[in-house]
Amino acid sequence: MQIEQNNREDIIYQAASYQLEITELQVPLLATARKRIRKPRTLTPTEPPLFTNKVYEMMATGAPVISATQAYIKQPEWHEYSSGKLYFQKRFGKGRYIEFYILNKQEQQPEFIVNRAEEEILDRYGVMAARLHAVFATYAARQKHPWDEPFSLLGSDLIKILRLNSRKDMTKSEKLNRIIELAWIVGTLGVAVHWREGQLDLRITRTSPVWTILYIEEYHQPEIPGLNGYNELYDVVIRVQPGAWAEKFLNKTGSQAGLALHQYGFIHEKFFDLNPYNQKLAVALALYVLQNQRAHPNGKYRILTLLEAILSKAEVETISRDRKKRSRFIKQFHKLLLALIDAEFHISFCSSYPEEIQPVWATLPNESSKIDPAAIAPLNSRAASNCFETWLDSVVTITPPPTIEARTASFKAEKTKKANSYSRSQSKKSNQSDEVNVGESELVQPLKPSPTTVELTGSMVQSARQSSGFTQAHIASLIGKSVSWVKLIETGRRKIQPNDQQALRKFLNL
Repeated sequence: MQIEQNNREDIIYQAASYQLEITELQVPLLATARKRIRKPRTLTPTEPPLFTNKVYEMMATGAPVISATQAYIKQPEWHEYSSGKLYFQKRFGKGRYIEFYILNKQEQQPEFIVNRAEEEILDRYGVMAARLHAVFATYAARQKHPWDEPFSLLGSDLIKILRLNSRKDMTKSEKLNRIIELAWIVGTLGVAVHWREGQLDLRITRTSPVWTILYIEEYHQPEIPGLNGYNELYDVVIRVQPGAWAEKFLNKTGSQAGLALHQYGFIHEKFFDLNPYNQKLAVALALYVLQNQRAHPNGKYRILTLLEAILSKAEVETISRDRKKRSRFIKQFHKLLLALIDAEFHISFCSSYPEEIQPVWATLPNESSKIDPAAIAPLNSRAASNCFETWLDSVVTITPPPTIEARTASFKAEKTKKANSYSRSQSKKSNQSDEVNVGESELVQPLKPSPTTVELTGSMVQSARQSSGFTQAHIASLIGKSVSWVKLIETGRRKIQPNDQQALRKFLNL
């Protein structure tokens, strides 16, 4: 029955895909997409560069952001829904999936984007686009209402953030042109969200850009009279508008009212030290770990889960079928983990990880500077015949840099404190209301001793929540938990810990 239901959903989805009309998008249009301006004394005001006063920044990490990263990276999983028309789909469970399309026919886009086929645009996606996407998600997290508040970024700042300043084979003008083209490429990704979270309907069925590049201002050095030269590009200002998804997945006020989600995480400056040219898989894996920190707070991942996050299923199957490729890929994976260690991630191998293929540095995961290059190979022990399958099912722990872990814990504590404060204020208002309505005969009654506190059950929490008119998402946001946690509690599949009981009692007036 489940297979038949999924097939019906796929048929419905395919039919909807054929009816999609990308040309009707409501995207802000401008008379000119690229403005050529002589070098001014002062540039257009822009956002301050990242990592100015600290080594981490807050970053939007909602489902649209996470799945967009995979859309940029996993090119083999894009498919045609009609001739020359491509889509990428990421499923998150029953009734929840996100679709991506390439929007290369928008009037605000430059000619070199509009005139390219979707296959050509897709070839330009990759880790460089995913990194700039992460930068945009970081700036969006700073905005109070990101879906209504465009932000402007300076090209010179982006050169430093993306580490293009280390390229000695390119002039500054060439680097700025690279940033311009990359920004337009990132702006071609369109998204449609089909999502239900508890009682929240967060669907955005009309395809809109993930990021709209409103315009790019180009500032040029004036030509020197008498010399055969050209106006050299001095700097650029990129104006970016977050898409409609931000109102549903990056809305702090909306989450407090139970109308939206406020999904965030943190990104470390060291992430951008990973080389996107010869460490592509390391960049992809680091982004996956950073953006999924809320879903994996303990950092434990199956190897297969990690591989499917950075490779297509077809690529994983190709490696699995070839014995030589399996051996080489395990060594490559260990190199990948070492690159993460250099970026201050913490790596440890769980007991399920086959000892015979563990690298010798496994016992010293955070001392990579002392490791001989040969140490990245597995041990000399002969692996079992089914070792690769065992390896795919084994578990490794990958946690972000300690600074991010500490900030995440602090942020959760602040959120819980605010939730408790809100609960106390609500309780106080309720008590005052009860005192106003109490009769004289009740006031003179002697106080009775407090009964023994009864342990909360899931049904009690569900009943109290429903009677208060709160959604599961609202409860989750107030006590700093996920919606799935609330569901497990209410269905009796997870025990309520003492600290959580106290928070639930305060908020639900139990």
